[in-house]
Amino acid sequence: MFDKINSGRWLTAERLASLPPALIFHARPKLATSLSEGRFKFLSALAAHARAQGLELHLTHFSREGQRLAMDDDLHFHILLDDMPGYALNCMYCVPSYFRGFWFFDEVGTRNNSTQRIETFRPEMVDEGQARAFFRRLHRRHIDQNRSRLPQPPTGQALEPGALCLFVQGFNDQPYHRHYMSAPEFIEAAIAAKGARRLYIKAHPAQKPEELAVVQGYHDPANGVEVIDASIHDMLPIAHCILTLTSAVGIEAFIHQKPVVLGGQTDFWQNAITLTDPAKLAEAIDAATSRDWPYQQFLYWFFQDKLVEDSADSLPEALARLHRKGWLWADTGRGYF
Repeated sequence: MFDKINSGRWLTAERLASLPPALIFHARPKLATSLSEGRFKFLSALAAHARAQGLELHLTHFSREGQRLAMDDDLHFHILLDDMPGYALNCMYCVPSYFRGFWFFDEVGTRNNSTQRIETFRPEMVDEGQARAFFRRLHRRHIDQNRSRLPQPPTGQALEPGALCLFVQGFNDQPYHRHYMSAPEFIEAAIAAKGARRLYIKAHPAQKPEELAVVQGYHDPANGVEVIDASIHDMLPIAHCILTLTSAVGIEAFIHQKPVVLGGQTDFWQNAITLTDPAKLAEAIDAATSRDWPYQQFLYWFFQDKLVEDSADSLPEALARLHRKGWLWADTGRGYF
């Protein structure tokens, strides 16, 4: 489908001016390789449709300069497989979401920068039967198979029920994300707020060695604080409440139907409590655990209604989004008159 993967330096203003109408995919190396090999069914179907409509196809490594050129370009169309947000009439953002097989496909960004963050969730508008069926599907795929975004230890570790479970992220804010406190501040707030409960802390699998040393320094079993390396699917079922800044484990907790307190800006805040002041963590935990959250309806709404599944069957919905954006080649036959 793609003749080759172009380097980030391939894209220049001069080249854009010389190309016939084209659909250009911008991707980091790993995603670019997978896309070139046809491993993403949804994007492959989209590319095939664009080619059938007479557009050239190009694949280039993502770069900030390439995105700047894309956003200033009014001759071609660009799919940006990256989290760097922005808005342009001829750009769409598309990256894998929190669960394998679902993608963001958004006009302004991904994750906490997507339009999903400003959507209003109305559980009464979600069909309960469809939500239950989708929930069972997620349960089989993730809990039954001990699956997460990153590899997990084997399940079977015995943990104390009713504990607080805190999942740590990197100490530095990720690009384009907002955290309301640092990871150590969140840990210390959890220790202060845990009361008689046990607090289990799980470091991120990609934690830097110096950060891991700081996290392990909080290990104090005699006082009910344990830093452990257990599967999230052992930790989430026994938890009284889940604590995380913005980690995907926050939305994975919904499959276990557990309340969540977030310490940063996310696009799934509608089904959780967001904490901006670490001194108020105890109140946030009480607020999270006192509500009857509509986990099944939220998961269906988030993944089935707002994201795009990695299937050729998702092409009509994707084209409808592009057509509403003004990309007329995305017409599926219902066109404008």
